[in-house]
Amino acid sequence: MKRGSSGVDPRALIQEISRKLAPVYLLYGDEPAAISQVVTAVREAVIPPSDATAVSMAAFNHERFEGSEVTAVKRVLEACAQVPMLSKFRLVEVANPDAIGEAPDAAPGATAVDALCAYLESPSPSTILVLHGSGLDGRGKLVAAARKHGWAHRFAALERDQDAVAYVMAEARRRGRQLDEDAARRIVEAVGTGQSQVLEALDRVSLHAGDGTRLTRADVDAVVARTRDADVFAFTDAVGAGEYTKALSMLATMFSAGERDTSTTMWLFALLIRQFRLLFVARFAPPGQVASLAGIPPFVADKLVRQASQYTPERLRAAYAGLVRLDRDLKGGSWVAYASPYMALQRWILDTCQALPGVAPRC
Repeated sequence: MKRGSSGVDPRALIQEISRKLAPVYLLYGDEPAAISQVVTAVREAVIPPSDATAVSMAAFNHERFEGSEVTAVKRVLEACAQVPMLSKFRLVEVANPDAIGEAPDAAPGATAVDALCAYLESPSPSTILVLHGSGLDGRGKLVAAARKHGWAHRFAALERDQDAVAYVMAEARRRGRQLDEDAARRIVEAVGTGQSQVLEALDRVSLHAGDGTRLTRADVDAVVARTRDADVFAFTDAVGAGEYTKALSMLATMFSAGERDTSTTMWLFALLIRQFRLLFVARFAPPGQVASLAGIPPFVADKLVRQASQYTPERLRAAYAGLVRLDRDLKGGSWVAYASPYMALQRWILDTCQALPGVAPRC
């Protein structure tokens, strides 16, 4: 199976799944669209849509769990232990397994993750267990246990634009569409190299083109909003200027792949930290020295000075304190922020832009 510094190629893993199934798949990383593709491939391998018997028995041979809704890991383990009916395998899917509650009747301090790790040492030969979540810690115990047996698969953004262009063109061919290289390059220029983002953009372009097989640059320009480079900085500028309606609209576009899009969250968080550090410099630096102290062009410094003039020192400190708290919350300090970083960023923007009348900002 093809692997690169960015992680697993989902197409190679899907081909492997079509040939032979592993007893466990742990899918993680910041590419929810790629993870979803592989989950679908496993599901179709266990329960082929063309097999009437398999489809009719799906209710008995397929169970899905959302980790945050499972209070005891025993439910998942019992599902894995059941015998398939009129099928070679059962399929058990667990989304966000790190969110499962503590394991009951276990040794003091044992967690659901401990119980799942123990299962991975001796999985049922008649069950295919799929554990997946874009928020799973690649350094955590569960990933390490799955990696030991070759069952952990990490999905990350493609590093080079050309790789992303080739990826989206191959995906278009798989769907029976002809995507011009110029159009593919335009998609990557617009949304970046994330597989989730380029696939979502391809969906929109395909819908716009209708039944025709050829997808052109004109189709891309008609429906794909720019969310990279200049538009991202336009987003941080909108926040800095207090234009929360514009900022929230752009945020919604950037999170088109899902509310738990980890790669987008970390990317925007880093840019917001940078923006408010620059605003601190612009607010407190001696006149005429912002550009040299911040290492930015004079025209950018002038814009920052205008933005910073809207902030009192107290408001700037509150905004930065909010970012510090948001960093902690996104890393597991708050279940709400962990489950929906999109909503957490929305709340921080509204607080910072003072857009919640009658609601005291979180300090």
